[in-house]
Amino acid sequence: MATINISFRLAWRALRQNLLTSLVAIFTVSLSGGLFLGAWKTKQSVNLAFAQSAAGFDAVLGARGSQLQLVLNALFHIENSPGNLDWEQYETIRKHPGVSEAYPFALGDNYLGYRIVGTTPDLFLQHQWKPGKNFQVHLPGRIFSEAAKEAIVGAQVAEEIGLKIGDRFHPYHGLEYNPETKHADIYLVVGILESTGTPVDQVIWIPLKGVQMMEGHDPSASNSISGVLLNLKGSSGLALDVKYNKQGDQATFAWPVPAILSSFFNRFAWLENTIAGLALLMAIVGGLIILVTLRSTMHERRREFAVLRCMGASRAVVTGSILWQSILICLMGALGSLVVFLVLSQAFSSLIRLQMGVSMGLPILDEVAWLTGGGILVLGLVSAWLPARKLYRSSLQDSLNPHG
Repeated sequence: MATINISFRLAWRALRQNLLTSLVAIFTVSLSGGLFLGAWKTKQSVNLAFAQSAAGFDAVLGARGSQLQLVLNALFHIENSPGNLDWEQYETIRKHPGVSEAYPFALGDNYLGYRIVGTTPDLFLQHQWKPGKNFQVHLPGRIFSEAAKEAIVGAQVAEEIGLKIGDRFHPYHGLEYNPETKHADIYLVVGILESTGTPVDQVIWIPLKGVQMMEGHDPSASNSISGVLLNLKGSSGLALDVKYNKQGDQATFAWPVPAILSSFFNRFAWLENTIAGLALLMAIVGGLIILVTLRSTMHERRREFAVLRCMGASRAVVTGSILWQSILICLMGALGSLVVFLVLSQAFSSLIRLQMGVSMGLPILDEVAWLTGGGILVLGLVSAWLPARKLYRSSLQDSLNPHG
């Protein structure tokens, strides 16, 4: 125990004497560990967050086109609509025995860049966006009436542009804000949705007929919709997939939503691999910096080590100080990695919520974090091995040699 204590004190003093080099090593190790954790955990968190942000729907029926485009447009309110469906398509799938819920929606307008989506009040009165959770509006608000020019506003929209109950607004044509495309219709805000942490928070919701009959819209589109949000019974998804995607050519059945989203994230695998590769490169650089730091310590303190040896200090004490110095650098680097990871996670989470309305929640430190910390300590021990081995094998005469 005394040997360990003396070695630790020697290492701590060496760390302070080589403060700048030690800080560079700690920073490099922290950045590499933080980037690795960020690349690994962010992928997991984003996949989970998007899977949980589908507002409780199993599938989407829309115009013929890309399933991914349909899901992103209908559930995450990004991308453009692939086209419209006739009302009869909605009635057909609503009555299908394998469908438990069917909610039509229509889009094509915005307010200050926030999408306006038309649907039926049943979406907010009956659907559970999460098991046991219906949509709620802040009192004294209410859900819009089906035949009125009324709107309920997503929580994030209300927070960012200040819409409140009793406010009135003009919709603008198109999905991008253009002040020259203002509709004559005026809508009254009758409710503000409670936050759900899903893209629902980023939308202004109005009655379906409001979008279909909006002044300036093509009258021929008054009996069409952009798609249908669906929940299914049992294994009916397979039969519907065959009916619409294999045999039919009038519509696209996007199912299952998690698998479609997974294909979307696979497109960014190269970015994850690039970040992980960069983290590995920085870890190697960090190890080299630790090695240089320890060799510098040995060179600057060789006479001190010799004096300690003359005073009775064992080789284990002197060698242990080198190992402890490396361990201290890596312990601080491991803690720094967690800080870097948490900062990056918070920044990325805020960006995702701002751009897509998806709440990622707090990052969870699991076995990956512990393995990363262990890997950093192994890196430190490997980096310290050569200097420590050389010091252990050196004789007292070598330490006193001015050219050593």
